[in-house]
Amino acid sequence: MGVRGITKAHAVNTLLEHLGADRADTVAFGDAKIDIPMFEACATSVAMGSGGDECKAAADYVTTDVDDDGIWNAFVHLGLIED
Repeated sequence: MGVRGITKAHAVNTLLEHLGADRADTVAFGDAKIDIPMFEACATSVAMGSGGDECKAAADYVTTDVDDDGIWNAFVHLGLIED
C-alpha cells in the first residue's frame, strides 16, 4: 500500500507540472485496476493483454501480453515506432 493521496495519477500530474510538459503527449501502460486513475490522467491509455477486465475496459487500447511483445505492439499501433 502506498501513501494516502499519492497515486499514479498524482505522479503523472506532478511530473507534467515539473517538466512543463503537455498532457496531450502522455501514454500510460497498465495491467491492473490500480492503474485506472493513471489512465484518466493521461491522453492515451494502453492495457496489457494479461490485464484485468476493469483495466482493459478503461483503456483506449488493449495490446497483447507483455510476453507476446505487448509494449512493442502498442508502440507500433500508436505510431510511436515503425514495425
